[in-house]
Amino acid sequence: MTTQNPTHSLNQPKTCGNCEAILTGPYCAQCGQHAHTSARNLAAVIHDLWHDVTHLDGRLWHTLVLLLIQPGRLTADYFQEKRARYLPPVRLYLVLSLIFFSFTLSNPSSETHSDTKQAPVDISTPGGSCQMSPTGFGLVDQAFKTVCAKIEPDQGSSFSKLLIHNIPKMMFVFLPVLAVFMLLLYHRPKRYYVEHLIYLLHNHCAVFLAFSLVTLLGLLSKLWSPLGVLEDAWALLVPFYLAWYPYKSLRRYYGQSRRLTAFKYILLAGAYTACLVLTLLGTAVLTALEG
Repeated sequence: MTTQNPTHSLNQPKTCGNCEAILTGPYCAQCGQHAHTSARNLAAVIHDLWHDVTHLDGRLWHTLVLLLIQPGRLTADYFQEKRARYLPPVRLYLVLSLIFFSFTLSNPSSETHSDTKQAPVDISTPGGSCQMSPTGFGLVDQAFKTVCAKIEPDQGSSFSKLLIHNIPKMMFVFLPVLAVFMLLLYHRPKRYYVEHLIYLLHNHCAVFLAFSLVTLLGLLSKLWSPLGVLEDAWALLVPFYLAWYPYKSLRRYYGQSRRLTAFKYILLAGAYTACLVLTLLGTAVLTALEG
């Protein structure tokens, strides 16, 4: 009877087939690959599938539920080094923004119907919808005229489609700019810029998720009409939810008093609106020049 030499076994540790690092468990600590004896084994394929479903999807659903019902919790956990249980914030933002903007672009109600007749736009007359802006600033007036000239030929149909496609790109400018304001708003105690940026990413993920749920319920209600009631109820609640969410997330993550949080909430709302208008205007001008 042949017996295995334990000394020989200890002297010959198994290594990862991908990166050749020494294995100390069922997964490689270096690259994460499972220590299968062979990828040609059906059991190994089933194991990998089960691992992907239970781990990735488990993290995804856990992240989405927490994002929706506990404002600020994801950001707090992220900076308390509790990151493995959730999807990373940038990946989460990319996934939810992709879903949200895909819904927006594919929504038939957002399309401009060709049979709808509109009066031509006249930018040269005082009564035209594209007259000079009332601000009196030369650069703003010029930007306004540039956008209006682009809108005029087809009453803004092609321009609107191109603008909607450019809005996701705009967000990559808008959020970092708004994070600078957050840095000023929460300078004591001192916080890092990336904290505010991650906080804003999570908040916008909640916005994308809330609106995507409305659209998803609308699509499902066409297959099963009773869901229409749930869609109407959620659509009615969304404006109140989106007004409550930032206040609650500010309270939970930054931990300041209700009165101070409410004051900063108002300031943040003003800064948000101003940054959004400016970045939208800039995006509109670039879109007009691009077209």
